[in-house]
Amino acid sequence: MQIQRTQEELIIRFSNSLNINIDYLQKFIDYLRFMEISSKSEATENQILELANDINQTWWKANKSKFLE
Repeated sequence: MQIQRTQEELIIRFSNSLNINIDYLQKFIDYLRFMEISSKSEATENQILELANDINQTWWKANKSKFLE
């Protein structure tokens, strides 16, 4: 694994032979992206929790039929 920092980017390289679960890697990348975005936010913790709750409710309304058949 190599980690390289430039003025504008942090680059992480993995060997192609490394057996990495892509789904887990994508979740980790999504988490890092969340951290990047939220570090620039002026929203309060309560506003963020309210938004997350709204998103979860919207998702559940759209997808509950797939789980409750």
